[in-house]
Amino acid sequence: MIKQPKFSSISKIKEIAELYNLISDENIILLDINHYKQSTEITCGPAATISLLNYYELLDDSEVNKQTELEFANDADTGNIYGTRAQKLAEILSKYNLKIHSGINGNIKQIRENIEKGIPTLVNWFDWGGHWALAVGYQKLGETMAEDKDLIFLIDPASHHTNIKSPYGLTILNPSKFEKMWIDSEGVAGIYITAIPETLAL
Repeated sequence: MIKQPKFSSISKIKEIAELYNLISDENIILLDINHYKQSTEITCGPAATISLLNYYELLDDSEVNKQTELEFANDADTGNIYGTRAQKLAEILSKYNLKIHSGINGNIKQIRENIEKGIPTLVNWFDWGGHWALAVGYQKLGETMAEDKDLIFLIDPASHHTNIKSPYGLTILNPSKFEKMWIDSEGVAGIYITAIPETLAL
């Protein structure tokens, strides 16, 4: 199990800044999390959960696969209408002896503070009509968030379904745009889950 937060190297951050045509590679905090691609249209929640557990070294690389994804989907009652509910993902995560925080009306400040501590945040937003992703990075470019110059980085399990090349599975957007889309398919705003190992030194 992870004992120290894992942040991306400077060289990786520079590579990502170039790949995604960012205006700068400065002031980027990015967790070093492997992207797992969802294998079905409805398993974004289980797929993002796999990336989270792999980051915490609670899933071996050999377990990062479709079989685990479908097992999680079955355990979480993932379905065609809604997908996967937060409570069900939290129940899966709790089996790994993680301290779970989940709720609604989350905010960008909360996500950024988590990232600074090495903690990814599962978020349910309105991409694809309701979609789970993992908030893993933040770039501070403005004096305040209100200037809307900052960027938020999401590990997106469905990034491979777009026509945009996304070698690290990242979706990158302004916090204000993300906040407007941070609602689920039923209109509930700011759904989030954090899961923290007791061994993680914060």
